[in-house]
Order: sequence, then structure tokens, then C-alpha cells
Amino acid sequence: MRKLNWGTKLGIMASIYVVGVLIFVGFSTTQKINLVSKDYYPKEIRYQEQIDKIRNALQMETQVQINQTGGDLQIKFPVSMKKAEGDITLYRPSDYESDVKYTIDLNDSGIQMVNTEQLLQGRYTVKIDWKYDGKEFYKEEAIYLSK
Repeated sequence: MRKLNWGTKLGIMASIYVVGVLIFVGFSTTQKINLVSKDYYPKEIRYQEQIDKIRNALQMETQVQINQTGGDLQIKFPVSMKKAEGDITLYRPSDYESDVKYTIDLNDSGIQMVNTEQLLQGRYTVKIDWKYDGKEFYKEEAIYLSK
């Protein structure tokens, strides 16, 4: 068997390095990259409106409460706001394609139940954006769904 000289060894190592880099680049281009949301930049421009909505929600006497009960999520509004209109979004930070959006539909007690059985286990942020009596409100709270 013939011994390899240093130049041949260097050429083999450089070739292995180049092949490794090409494999890594090929692998990384096949990975799915999710931004926070598809319309991230337009939302960021309108963020002062969001700050005003959050301030309105914090100034309420009775806060909106979010509780997990079994396979459901209970969202309780003050009884005086049972005619509120808006949206409830279950935002999954790890994958925006798993986000779920509901229209607010409160019962006579000001409660909305959201079934979480079909959702993935893990962290979600409940984002509630609603309007009542001409005033806009916003609340968000992180939850962890366990199965």
C-alpha cells in the first residue's frame, strides 16, 4: 500500500469540507422558515393603535379572564360587555400555520368556550381584539395546552 503525501491529504480534506458545506446548504434550504406572521411589517406600522387598545383593556374595572377547563378554553368577559364584537386568535409562536381564529360569540353570562381538542399540544398566545360601545380593546395571554 502506498503512503499519501501531505498535498494529497490536504486535497482530500478540502474536498470533504466542500462536500460537507454543500450538504449543509442543501439541507438548510429545505427547512421551513416561519416569520411571526405573514403580515408582520404592516402590523408593526400600526402598533400605536395596539398600544391604545391595550391601555383601554387595562383600565377596565373587571378584566377579561382566560381559564383552561378540561379540553376547553373559557374566556370570560364582564357581563356588561356581552354584546362585544371582535376576534379571538390562538397564536402558536412556533408555526403561524397552526394559528386558529374565532369570532367573539358570548353567551348571556359573557362567556365564550373554545374547544381545544383539535389543537396541538404546546404554547399558544390567546389574543383577544374586541370592540364595545365604540371603544377598542386588546388583551393577550400566554397559555400552555397539554393533552
